[in-house]
Amino acid sequence: MKYYVLEGINIEHNYKQEEYAKIVKAHQEYLQKGFEDGTILVAGPKSGGGGGIIILKSNEILKFCNKDPFINLGVQEYRISQFDLFQCQKELEKWFK
Repeated sequence: MKYYVLEGINIEHNYKQEEYAKIVKAHQEYLQKGFEDGTILVAGPKSGGGGGIIILKSNEILKFCNKDPFINLGVQEYRISQFDLFQCQKELEKWFK
């Protein structure tokens, strides 16, 4: 299994507020599937806005990204950083196995 930090970077778009709200909901539902199957450890918007952060594990990171409504509807792009685990809190060891 490979581990990643995804930094979502918003792209300027012309969606109306109600359209954008539907896309956000679809994105959150997509991420929920990752929480349920154990793929995603944490996810959330950046404090200053303009995107978000996801820490996840995957053997097919591009497949994961391309199925995200934010990506396939052009709301944001991901900066993908793969990392090797060196150390973590005891409570997280199970997730990294």
